Amino acid sequence: MAERNGHTAQAILPDAGLVLYEDRQLRIIQATPPDKVLLRGDVDITNSPALADALAGVTAEWGRVTVDTEGLRFIDVSGWRILVGPHPRRGPRPRLLNIAPCVHRLNQRMHAL
Repeated sequence: MAERNGHTAQAILPDAGLVLYEDRQLRIIQATPPDKVLLRGDVDITNSPALADALAGVTAEWGRVTVDTEGLRFIDVSGWRILVGPHPRRGPRPRLLNIAPCVHRLNQRMHAL
């Protein structure tokens, strides 16, 4: 097990990847290929800093990261900003794959303002 961002990264099934972060609401998994991150659960103000840290770590190691949001049930504005907002200090914005309905809805609402 490796220590990453104050949390222990745990190996899970080889084809699924490495758990970068996990709490009661969210699981962040670095998948294969290693520049792909899977999100499972809910992103809100309590765990969005962990999401930012995980994406920054993968970006620093592998370059631009691809984030699969299919497993998200909920995302608030703090998480949305990490996924689609500008990242002047954290490198390029992640590519989104399998955009979850909650991400799509919030994206539409934020752009309608």
